[in-house]
Amino acid sequence: MFIECGRLPRQKILVMKRVFTSPDSAETGLLKNMLEKAGIRCMETNEQMAQTIPTAEFQAELWVENEADYPAAVALLEHWKHPTAAKGTDWACPRCGEQLGSQFTKCWKCGTRRDSAA
Repeated sequence: MFIECGRLPRQKILVMKRVFTSPDSAETGLLKNMLEKAGIRCMETNEQMAQTIPTAEFQAELWVENEADYPAAVALLEHWKHPTAAKGTDWACPRCGEQLGSQFTKCWKCGTRRDSAA
């Protein structure tokens, strides 16, 4: 969104949206890292106040910096809050032969991804 400000150059205005609130600032930090890994820029607020004053007004908050990223951020957080059970069959690692459950996407023993060739 751009706004004309008299003779000043056009400036971009960011519209941030809050996506998460928690009394646990560590949880908020974890989710911030998860969103940033997905390419969604965000920022934390009140993370230190939440540790000092544990009331609703001072809970740690996570804000998405770009309003267009809000739907994707909400979807990621919902998946984190309510993970779906993995469907499929157990599998054997094509590299080391380790037997793994269907919920795993890579081998815990050698790190080989499930969909990689031997």
